[in-house]
Amino acid sequence: MAFSENDVPNLGFYNWNVVDNCLTGDVIFASLYGFTLDEVVRGVTIEDVMARIIPGDRERVAFEVHTGILSGEAGSTCYTVFDGFCLKKVMSIGRCLHDTTGLPSFYTGTIFERPDRQQDVPTNVSGHNVVPFHRLSRLDGPAP
Repeated sequence: MAFSENDVPNLGFYNWNVVDNCLTGDVIFASLYGFTLDEVVRGVTIEDVMARIIPGDRERVAFEVHTGILSGEAGSTCYTVFDGFCLKKVMSIGRCLHDTTGLPSFYTGTIFERPDRQQDVPTNVSGHNVVPFHRLSRLDGPAP
């Protein structure tokens, strides 16, 4: 599924401070995930965000984010979120930036709704298991 210029007005932006586990975003990001603007301006955790991705997609997205954190390569993925009221099919494009020592520091990107995306997995919004993440520390050394 390709990104098109028709998606530009509906782009939401986010920035995740990986070390401090604080993700901030704009009003579109907040709306897609069902957060208030105040919540995302103050910052939410990656666990808060992952909890709103439906089971089945959540595990894949967590793996792709983890891979991106380690590699620093840009990536894109489509998945479904539950905002507390309805399912939304979204696409996210992002990259993890590394500091001068090679440690992951900021994961930044954009997200937009893709209602034309075909559902990949059966929908099950009853589970709200949060995928565990290993919190990075600058003391752990540079990324491989």
